[in-house]
Amino acid sequence: MMKIRALNVVLCLVLAGIWAFLVFSRPDHSRRNFRWLPQMEDTLAFETQRGFLPGIPKQAAGAAVEGAVARGAMPFSYKATPEDAASAGRELSNPLKSTPDNLQRGAQIFAAYCFPCHGPGGNGDGPVTKRGVPAPPSLFDDKVTTMPDGKMYHIVTLGQGNMAAYASQIERDDRWRAILHVRALQAAAAKAKEKAK
Repeated sequence: MMKIRALNVVLCLVLAGIWAFLVFSRPDHSRRNFRWLPQMEDTLAFETQRGFLPGIPKQAAGAAVEGAVARGAMPFSYKATPEDAASAGRELSNPLKSTPDNLQRGAQIFAAYCFPCHGPGGNGDGPVTKRGVPAPPSLFDDKVTTMPDGKMYHIVTLGQGNMAAYASQIERDDRWRAILHVRALQAAAAKAKEKAK
């Protein structure tokens, strides 16, 4: 019984101490309150690329080094104009080879992104064309079969006419793989046409 009374007294003293602490540390909005860890509140505020502190190199402060390219991003210095599309046709070529893996991946990309408008075979008869979307040209038209890969890549990347830009949806190499698939479709169609003669 004595132990319980002693424990109650200790608990009452602890409770009184907590109450006193809360009363005396109660916020008073007319004066500055006690701050427990001022160094946590008063940190050196500094936004990256908004000017630099003396003695700190720009790289340490978060500024990009001139000419730096973000990881995974490749510079594409062309604009969405017919002139730049023609320039891309002259200057760019497909860096990937027609390997079975690249062709298979290209077919997957074509099925996911190109099929809705261009259709399963590339004839411009995709399901959205049956719902009021203007049909794109067939991928077997002379204009498309003679188009350089670089120009086709430019169109897939930045869009043209009714075709949307796919740079943000399809990775760089996958755009080239889709072009490899289109070229395989065109080659198969040309072979079938020759055989029919």
